[in-house]
Amino acid sequence: MTEHSDAGTVFASKRYTNWPAMTEDLQAGNLHAAFILAPLAMVLAREGTKPVKIVHLGHRDGTCMVVAKDSPYQTFADLRGKRIAIPHRYSNQRVLIERLKEQNGFNDSDVTLIDFPPPEMPAGLKAGQFEAYIVGEPHAARAEIAGFGRILYYTKDIWPNFISCVLVVTQELIDRQPELVQELVSGITASGEWIDQGPEDQLIAGIYLEGEVVPEDQLQATADGTLPEAITMPRDFGISPRMQAAQLGGLYYGQPTDLLKYVLSKPPDRVKYTDLALNREDFAEIQRYAERLGFFSKRPVTADDPFGFEDYCDVRFERGRARSLPLRPAAGSGAEAPR
Repeated sequence: MTEHSDAGTVFASKRYTNWPAMTEDLQAGNLHAAFILAPLAMVLAREGTKPVKIVHLGHRDGTCMVVAKDSPYQTFADLRGKRIAIPHRYSNQRVLIERLKEQNGFNDSDVTLIDFPPPEMPAGLKAGQFEAYIVGEPHAARAEIAGFGRILYYTKDIWPNFISCVLVVTQELIDRQPELVQELVSGITASGEWIDQGPEDQLIAGIYLEGEVVPEDQLQATADGTLPEAITMPRDFGISPRMQAAQLGGLYYGQPTDLLKYVLSKPPDRVKYTDLALNREDFAEIQRYAERLGFFSKRPVTADDPFGFEDYCDVRFERGRARSLPLRPAAGSGAEAPR
């Protein structure tokens, strides 16, 4: 999972394209931490073979409902009798659909929900396999950029501060190395604050503008494996924290940087990385829907077998030490943030 260096812990990341594979690895002990769907995390905490706890949020908002660009659908009410793809049966996107059904007087039979791998959703919409899909970014923006998809709703507009993904950590790691979990949570908090509130004229360590000479110590650290490869940004890309994050995301997640730039800027509040603390009221609402929808069918919540916030959330690491990120001035860059 990690390598240790004087600068801190290097966490080894792994990308997944579907939720079942990730949850299987978590339960098998092949993963110590993961960003997963909030209700799915609750189900794993309740019914999983390897105990996990939610220790932080991944982001807020960042989910969209998408329809075909030339479709007649203007509101959720127009989707009565249609098919909607969701990322997982234990997703907060499904919970949002239930909220919208209630608000529009839908019965359960008024829409058909289809579990669909998020990376394949744009192609599924284009092929006519469903009339709409709801998913976390960047898979909504992909259809929009390609010209055949249209955003019907941003979650920020219909469920403000929407929670999609949360950070879960195995109880075994929490018990064995709580300081490592603290470092991870502190780093995510600092990264989110930098993305949303960081200075517009500074570069984070490891990023260099086109034409800059990468220092020898950076090259050596990359060769030693103690630091990741340096990233060179085009000078016309923009140097705001969100544009730097797009470059970093492109490297680590194998996504086109222009796609991530779009997600992080159009509109700028499409996804938020602050206010990531675990809130009891947020999870109480999610749990109410989860119970009603039968998410805990293998072990129902009863008076004799209760289940609550403390059973799936561990807030202690959010109260730990703050962390600052290594930044340096980008004087003379000549770059501007996108408008």
